[in-house]
Amino acid sequence: MLVMKKNGTYQEFDMGKIEKSIVNCKCKVDCYMTEGDIQAITNQFKKIFSQVTKDNHHTSTYEIRGIVYHVLMENGFKNVAKSYMNLC
Repeated sequence: MLVMKKNGTYQEFDMGKIEKSIVNCKCKVDCYMTEGDIQAITNQFKKIFSQVTKDNHHTSTYEIRGIVYHVLMENGFKNVAKSYMNLC
C-alpha cells in the first residue's frame, strides 16, 4: 500500500510509524498507556484501515491521521489524540 505524503510523493505504508507516533504522543502529554493499550489501538486501526482501503492501492496521510485520531478518541485517549493531530 502506498501513502501519498503531504508533499505529493508516495511512500510504502509502515505500521511501525503509526506505533512510534502514538508512543511519542503519549509521552508528550504524559499519558499512561500499556503495551496492551497500544497493541489494541493498532489492531483496531488495522481493521478499520483495511476496510476503508480494501480496493485501493494507495491512501493519504490525511486518511491515516483521521483513522488514528478516531481510534484514540474512541478508546478514551483524548489527550493523545489531540497531541497526534498537532504532531502531523
